[in-house]
Parts: sequence; structure tokens; C-alpha cells
Amino acid sequence: MLFFEIPGVAVVFLLVLVTLIAFITEILPNDITAIAVVTALVVLEPWTTVGASDAISGFANPATVTIIAMYMLSAGIQDTGIVARLGVYLADFTAGQEFRALVATVCATGPIAGFVNNTPVVAVFVPMVVELAENANISPSRLLLPLSYAAILGGLLTLIGTSTNILASDFARLLIDGRDGIGMFEFTGLGLVLFIVGLAYLLTVGWRLIPARIPADVDAV
Repeated sequence: MLFFEIPGVAVVFLLVLVTLIAFITEILPNDITAIAVVTALVVLEPWTTVGASDAISGFANPATVTIIAMYMLSAGIQDTGIVARLGVYLADFTAGQEFRALVATVCATGPIAGFVNNTPVVAVFVPMVVELAENANISPSRLLLPLSYAAILGGLLTLIGTSTNILASDFARLLIDGRDGIGMFEFTGLGLVLFIVGLAYLLTVGWRLIPARIPADVDAV
């Protein structure tokens, strides 16, 4: 039996390898790569055992719909101009000082990432943070790395803070009888502790360890 399973396993691992290479090199847009992987799973059904109905079943998953809604919410927030106005306020607060720019970045990103999925929050905030770096005449990496970590920490605050939380909630609903999933603020207490400790580290020890990967006057976007 194992002998007959090996070709299927080999095909799946090869498909995973090709997918990783495609995502890393970006020879195709990521959305096209993702759709191509689903298509390949169906085309290679004799080895992958994934049928057409199984391939598209994920689009009916509540977690998938919720994650898509978070991206739509982020796009809507960006279109309202709130992010641009926030950037003006933060620029006034930082006054061209590096540490103030760091404080503004992590303290603005973290809480927002708790209520809007952290991945689109980072994508929306990158141009604003790069502009703060230019105003402070520092390398963008000095603020972009804290931006990423602050968003990760903010994602610990609520259920919708990160896609991982949403998926875990859906699995809990499916695997545990009588459970409706994870509550919106069920782990907020622990998440808040981790958030505060993480931000304290970023503002004290962490920012001193962040390298200036590119010169301050280079356009990073």
C-alpha cells in the first residue's frame, strides 16, 4: 500500500516546491499562482485525490469569507482618506525625531491591527511609515520592521486581528462538539499582556538592534 502512495506524495511535494518558488520569485502575480495551485490539484486528482468540489469548498468556509471581508474593510478605510490624515498627525507629532517616529509607528499600528486584520494594515501603513522615515532622515527599515512586529502583536488582541485566529476559531468549531468557535475577545487579556511587553521591548531594546539596511535617501516604495 505504501508503494502506491509514494507517487501521490511525490506529486504533492513537487507541487508545494513549485508553489514556493513561484511565490518567492513572483514570476506570476500571487493571486494567479494561488488559483493555479488549486487548478493543479484538480487536474492531478489521480495523485492528489482532490476533486473539483473539494478544491472550491474552501470558498464556502466562514473563515475564508471573514478574511476576505477584512481586506475589503482595509481597502475601504484607505479610500476614506483616514490613513492619509493620520499620517499628517503623526508627522506633526514626530517632528522629524527618530524615537518619536518609532513610538508613532508602533502605537498607531498595534491597536488598529487588533480590529482590522494585521496583514492589510501593514500594506496600508507602509507608504505612511516610509514617509515618516524620510522626515526623520533615517533608513526605512528602522521603522518598517517595528511596523511589522507591532501589527503581529496587535493581531493577538482580538479574534479578527489575524487570519490565524480566524482559522483556529473555525477549526475549534469543527473539532470540538458544542463549541461555536473562539469568542471575539476571549484571549484579549493574555493578548494585551503580550502586546504591552512586546511594545516595551521594541521601544527599548529592539529598536537599537534594528539595522539600517538601505540609506535614508533611497526611495523604498
